[in-house]
Amino acid sequence: MKKIYYILITIIFVTTSCELTEVLDNDPPNNLVPENVVKNQTDLEALLNGVYSTIVSRTTSYYYHEFETMPSALVGTMSQSGFGAANDDIRDNTVDFENTVVKNYWNIVYQVVNQANNVIEQANILSEEEISEANRAKVLGEAKFLRAMASFDILRYFGQYWDESSIYGIVLRTSPSNFVTRSKARSTVLESYSQIYSDLEEAIATAPDFSVSYRASKTAAKALKARVLLYNGKYSEAASVADMVITESTRSLEPTFEEAFTKGISSTEMILMTYRDVNSDIDQNNRKRFYSGRAISTGWFKTLITGDPRESFTYSGTAINKVNQTSTFRPTYYLRLAEMYLIKAEGLANSGESLLNSKAALDIIRNRAGTGDSPASTIAALKDDIFEEYVKELAYENGSVWAASIRFDKIMSLKSSVISSNQYILPIPEEEIIGNGEVNLDDQNPGYE
Repeated sequence: MKKIYYILITIIFVTTSCELTEVLDNDPPNNLVPENVVKNQTDLEALLNGVYSTIVSRTTSYYYHEFETMPSALVGTMSQSGFGAANDDIRDNTVDFENTVVKNYWNIVYQVVNQANNVIEQANILSEEEISEANRAKVLGEAKFLRAMASFDILRYFGQYWDESSIYGIVLRTSPSNFVTRSKARSTVLESYSQIYSDLEEAIATAPDFSVSYRASKTAAKALKARVLLYNGKYSEAASVADMVITESTRSLEPTFEEAFTKGISSTEMILMTYRDVNSDIDQNNRKRFYSGRAISTGWFKTLITGDPRESFTYSGTAINKVNQTSTFRPTYYLRLAEMYLIKAEGLANSGESLLNSKAALDIIRNRAGTGDSPASTIAALKDDIFEEYVKELAYENGSVWAASIRFDKIMSLKSSVISSNQYILPIPEEEIIGNGEVNLDDQNPGYE
């Protein structure tokens, strides 16, 4: 049967390959390709800006849009991620490898990886006459942060990121790809993490110091490293790096939960977010279009958040208010300082620290919200409180609740449609299996064969 399927795949590829949209063949924005325009530092910086543009583009909005909607539908804090059968399958945790939403997400994130690779390659090619070593290092630091961020997003949605010994990592791409060179095998989870850590270490060393919340920085690289370490199960290290972000005081918590969002790019709490202004906040790009009527008004999330001071600001029961801040042009939140406090608390609670020390960071977030210190008297109870705080504080941000529900072993009790750990990640899209000569049906994630 498998041989017959391979033959069918071959026939499909031969007859339809001209119709497939191959993101790795696409030029970066404004046709900024190495052959014609990257001649100096200005050109290189324009190429780098193109990576950011792809992430927030209104015509290729899958990255920033699915970044919030897809995991929210998977965990059940949203009633749907969009319209149509493909989105219904995400909501119902019945995704297959032909799902168009999954394909679009895979493609756009790998497009970001590929564009970052173009920046890295060109930064290393430009002569000292065209760019100073200091500026070269900064560009490389930003580009490697963006590559790490995108690579980690692929790993956490398509790879068995919780098991370092797993063979089901990602297709690691560290150089520009095209139709001729794109065939590449999946790496292991350990190899995937190793590359992500390598990029983040360089970003921590050479990316610019923090200046604005919509560009990569040393602070953002540290914050992302803390998150990666947490997902990797390296709890003590995650807590330590999160504490570094907190204590370096580059960012600080806003006095209230609401102010973290209503102040927009002026918020002292935001580490990395999208930038929009009055010119970019248009119909095709705004949050009203994506979130009207999609909030959950019943179920486990409603039960948990009811009565919390953050409830009304988070959602109205029908609309998601948190990300629909018209005064700040409806940004997407990638990294926020509050998450570092929760990572620190979770990391300490899972690495043998005392109840008192583990509670301290959590209580800072709880008291800022107005709910008081955690009443937990055991580490087990504290872990439950930490999970609930992820839900209440970080709902609709960055897939945080979906990931926490898996780490804390809660998802199967919260959502009856999740019955296997195979559903913790998504299938490698059909298009990748067809177009990548080094990936075949045997390489598909378990449960999706």
